[in-house]
Amino acid sequence: MADPPPFVLPPDGVRARLGALLAGAGRQRAAVAVLALAAVLGAGAVWLRAAPRPTGPAEGPGAAPAAQTLPRAVRGEAAAGRVAVHVAGRVRHPGLVRLAAGSRVLDAVRAAGGTRPGADLDAVNLARKLVDGEQIRIPARGEPAAAAPGGAPGTGAAAAGPLDLNTATAEQLDTLPGVGEVTAGRIVAYRSEHPFTSVDELLEVPGIGQRRFEQLKDLVTVG
Repeated sequence: MADPPPFVLPPDGVRARLGALLAGAGRQRAAVAVLALAAVLGAGAVWLRAAPRPTGPAEGPGAAPAAQTLPRAVRGEAAAGRVAVHVAGRVRHPGLVRLAAGSRVLDAVRAAGGTRPGADLDAVNLARKLVDGEQIRIPARGEPAAAAPGGAPGTGAAAAGPLDLNTATAEQLDTLPGVGEVTAGRIVAYRSEHPFTSVDELLEVPGIGQRRFEQLKDLVTVG
């Protein structure tokens, strides 16, 4: 009996099987890559959840109240050509203001937003130069006016005693409430021709009316 002829794969069958084998290996590599990427993303998410995060202030009924925030301490402002003063009383925005050295009380009042209704600007010397560290209080009408800074800068303490109208300098007179450089100069000019014999003679100085005289009569004297 004759042997059967050998089995030979058609050429197209070999290429088809080889392509199918390679295609299967490619899908396996793609699946492995997808699994590896998913593992990396999952590990990153776990790490982010476990990382510590800054917490804000506690809230709720049992939480402690937040501390009041105060302005930063002022150091060397005057040496740098600036002064810091505390504006209080009948102003719109009381608090600490910083101004150029040589500024006046009026500049400080403006920096504090101006006055509120009922403020008595005649009770303060708006032309006086500011002293670093002082407090400026704008009173309401009818309230006693705070004295200008005396011995210690910015303390608001009254001077040691009343000023002598015949011997006080223009700079000393300038510190009186309601008296600026112009009025102080008028007082000096008046006494150079007519030395004061009584405090009532202040009414004869131009620019000093009855209301301002009532503010000054207890702060000055005649020696």
